[in-house]
Formats: sequence, structure tokens, C-alpha cells
Amino acid sequence: MATSKEMAVDTLAMLHERLSRVDYVVNGDNSEPIQGSHTSGSANARLRTLERTLNSLVTRSSAAADTLALRKSHPTYFSAGTSTGAPSSLAPVSLVALVLAHSQLYASVSAQLTQLQDTPVADPASAVKLVDLRERIGKAAVRQDQQARELAELRARSAMVVERWYEMGVLEMGENWADWEERVREAEILVRRKEAAKKREQGVV
Repeated sequence: MATSKEMAVDTLAMLHERLSRVDYVVNGDNSEPIQGSHTSGSANARLRTLERTLNSLVTRSSAAADTLALRKSHPTYFSAGTSTGAPSSLAPVSLVALVLAHSQLYASVSAQLTQLQDTPVADPASAVKLVDLRERIGKAAVRQDQQARELAELRARSAMVVERWYEMGVLEMGENWADWEERVREAEILVRRKEAAKKREQGVV
């Protein structure tokens, strides 16, 4: 287990690194290197060096000064806190058990994030073309609906024509043929009667 001195050295090293990053973000290439090594010297001396560097950064940057003033007036905004339910008060054994209980969830989320990162982004040119074609697609959809209505009307009219043809061309013609056959039979009977009467008259004569 790390000793208190080692923890202090590591903490100062991390503070030095973070302050260097902030100084670079604020001042860019014009930032002056932080004086003093972050791996040598006493802890008090290195801490004073970091404080002087921070004060110099605040003096040169209004953004840094405003950030520190905001942190001073609203410290809860910059504190991790325990309001989110972080189990900071749990024993290390309980924390380990909690992490192990959710290990599969961590692995699943990690795999999903990796897959999301590896998923190629679609070419925006296709989306731009679809946006440009949106008006034409809308007009085509309207035209398609109109054609569907026209086809439905044509099918209805075709059904009416077929029904009328069946009624007039099939049923009615069947009735006409039956009537004609009946009239032909009646005419044939009448002709035979007249022929028989004529033969009888000729025989009498």
C-alpha cells in the first residue's frame, strides 16, 4: 500500500500536470513553463510554486479568475458530492462487490461504445440528394394516389360493362332464342296443318 509521502508526491504531480494543461488551454503556445520540477523538492516548496503559478494564471486570464470566483460562490457546482448516490461511504469490500456485480454491464456498455465508434458514418451526399428529391418524391406520391383512384374507377366501370354484357348479351339473348324457337315451332305446326288441309281438299277433288 502506498505511503502518505508517496500519495502526496503523486497528488502534487497530478496538480502540476493539470495546471500545465489549463495554462496551455488559456495561453496556448505563449504560456510560460511552470517553474520548478514536479518530481523534486519538498512538498511545501512545490505546493508554493503551484500556488504562484495559479495566481499568475488568474492575473493573466479573466476566464480563470471568473472560474475561481464562480467556484468560490457556488462550490457545489464544482464538487462531485454524494447527491448522485455514489457509495463513497461504503467499505472497500462493499465497493469491490458492487463493481463486480455490475461487471457484465460495464463490459456490455464498453462493447456497444466500441461498436458505435467503429460504425462508419453514412455518406452525407446520399442524404443531401434525398433532401433535394423530397419535392419530387412528394409529387410522385400524389401522382401515385391519383393513378390508384383512376385504376379503381376503371375497375368499377369494367365490372359494370361485364355485368351489362352478361345481362344483355347472354341472358337476354337466351330468352330471345327461346322465344324464336317457340315461334318457329308454332309456324311449323301451322304450315303442317295448312299442308294437310290442302291435301285433303285435293283428294276430295
